Amino acid sequence: MLLLALCVPFSAQASEHIRLGIQLEPPSLDPTRTAAVSASEITWCNLFEGLTFVNGEGQLRPRLAKSWTLSDDQLQYRFELRHDIRFHDGRTFNAEVAEFALQRLLDPGNANPQLEWYKQITGVKATDEYSLEITLKRPDAMLPFALSLPAAVMVHPDSAANNGEHPVGTGPYRFAGWEKGHSVTLLRNDDYWGKRPALHEARFLFMRTSVGTENMLAEGLVDGLLSVTRVGNRFLLRPDYRMSPRQLQSKMILAINNGRPPFDNLQVRRALSHAIDRQNLSQLYGPQFKPQLIGSHFPPSHPAYVDLVDRYPYDPERAKTLLREAGVEPGTRIALTIPPTDYGRYGGLMVAEDLERIGFRVELEQLDWSRWLSQVFKQKDYALTLIMHVEPMDLNIYARDNYYFNYDNTRFKAIWEQVLNAASETELHRLLGEAQRQLAEDAVNVFLFMRPEQNLMHRQLRGMWEKSPIPSFVLEDVYWAP
Repeated sequence: MLLLALCVPFSAQASEHIRLGIQLEPPSLDPTRTAAVSASEITWCNLFEGLTFVNGEGQLRPRLAKSWTLSDDQLQYRFELRHDIRFHDGRTFNAEVAEFALQRLLDPGNANPQLEWYKQITGVKATDEYSLEITLKRPDAMLPFALSLPAAVMVHPDSAANNGEHPVGTGPYRFAGWEKGHSVTLLRNDDYWGKRPALHEARFLFMRTSVGTENMLAEGLVDGLLSVTRVGNRFLLRPDYRMSPRQLQSKMILAINNGRPPFDNLQVRRALSHAIDRQNLSQLYGPQFKPQLIGSHFPPSHPAYVDLVDRYPYDPERAKTLLREAGVEPGTRIALTIPPTDYGRYGGLMVAEDLERIGFRVELEQLDWSRWLSQVFKQKDYALTLIMHVEPMDLNIYARDNYYFNYDNTRFKAIWEQVLNAASETELHRLLGEAQRQLAEDAVNVFLFMRPEQNLMHRQLRGMWEKSPIPSFVLEDVYWAP
């Protein structure tokens, strides 16, 4: 009887509450103002919503918009918005609010992390209470996808300035509190315009150390961990937890400064691609994870993916021949800059060993994140760097001027112009395939593998979105199974 008495309230509570471990605490909870993935992990499609979204099956769908149409000249999108939607503080969402949110996004002085996605937009106008027109300077077939990103969620002019600390959105959950250094708590929005979620409360707990994380798991203090890339075997064997796949688009690359000798030489870049043992490097995450190798900057989960893994097979002798033909002397010194991550520390040593095997003398330079962003990403002061690109569908970075790869190829830019002008999904996929092949032929970077991210979840949890490429743990379909 005592056991029964103890079990009943626990089951009732567990059926409506969830505790999730997240690796990093975000600097802000406003995904339109920070590049930190941890912000969107908590807020996207939970607190905040966009005009469009990518659902749990990886499909682009309308969200706060009911539908959209494109003009014959492909220079104007018209969005019809849903009615009777309110923000968590009771304020109304309409086309005027959507116009404000997008104009705020387009402000060149803001800190939006994905501003490049929206450079084609020249005008945003509310034509009536629930109709919005977006005008472009040139066609952009990718815009509906761009509007699904966390950077483009809808915010209200009266609360936008405080969203970093106290976010106010339209989503199925509302902000309840942020205990700095510990957790963020969300509560169900019972006035939500859509389907009522099963869970009443969700708490995102910040996991600071691997030891602390495993202790919390062992004591049953968390119901799941997000974006697990390594976990002790004792938890993999536990019957009450299971690994839940994620189809995020985290691409590990050895980035090359294409503008710095000797890497401005195509032969040298191709030598690097032959020199790195990707299969060996992919064991970085331990035997329980099997990363997918890639041959270009594109995820295998996308229908437009082209398998280019075998374009540059591991072949140190071929790499040496290419370097010799390019006039690179054995013993040439090069610097490999690495970020303060496990893959940087351990993967950097493995990459350095491969490069020294073909004749380079490698100097490892480890930077903290602020210095990496300043020196490598902004100033482009580096030769090689091992880095993870986590943004979904970010092939467009290779068409940008002055991006940190220093890659400036008119052929690729022409292909990307055609991508933006694609008149059908079939044509779009074909052109995305051409873009992947061009990057592989130019050996812009050494494309390595997809980070093998999974969620470690309690076996009774159901309804996780496993195929969306957006880095977020969406709560609206999650429930506890009996």
